[in-house]
Amino acid sequence: MSKTMKLSQCDREQEVVDALRSRRWATAWGNEIRQHAESCEVCAEVAFAAQAFQHEVELAKTELDQPGTRLPSAGLVWWKAQLAARRAAEHRAVAPMVWVERAACVLGAFAALGLAVWKWPLISAWLFRAGTSASTPRYPTASEYSITGAWLHSLAQVWTSQSASLLLAATAAAFFTLMIFAAYVVWREE
Repeated sequence: MSKTMKLSQCDREQEVVDALRSRRWATAWGNEIRQHAESCEVCAEVAFAAQAFQHEVELAKTELDQPGTRLPSAGLVWWKAQLAARRAAEHRAVAPMVWVERAACVLGAFAALGLAVWKWPLISAWLFRAGTSASTPRYPTASEYSITGAWLHSLAQVWTSQSASLLLAATAAAFFTLMIFAAYVVWREE
């Protein structure tokens, strides 16, 4: 069983609003309607709301009276509203495609990881052969480089002296770091 709420009304609500608009409320002429509003709950709420609206109107007038302040034209307001509505509609239309794109990226990464795990024996055999059969390239000595070149020379020697599985792990870590960064950039835009 549901109870319906009865909205109470008073016949003098409009008198309260008129007294506030005409600024009669605070004078002796508004004494009788003020006394009524103190005893009538409906008129007290109407007076409270009307005073709040009147205060906001005064603030707006004060703000508009400042030098250099003016209301934008109705055409500009309408154009901006239409533009905002169009952008919101485009966003709603594109949202499913964005989710599908994200799901495809995640599933693609899982598929690549699954393929690497499934074919790991083949990949590790290939890397082992590539690491043992190929001779280590000859790099010029460090004295043949500048200071920056010497640093890069040291890095190249360290990189090529590592085992194939360590190189694969470092490459995979760099790849996943790049994927996480790319996902962050995509999700941050929204």
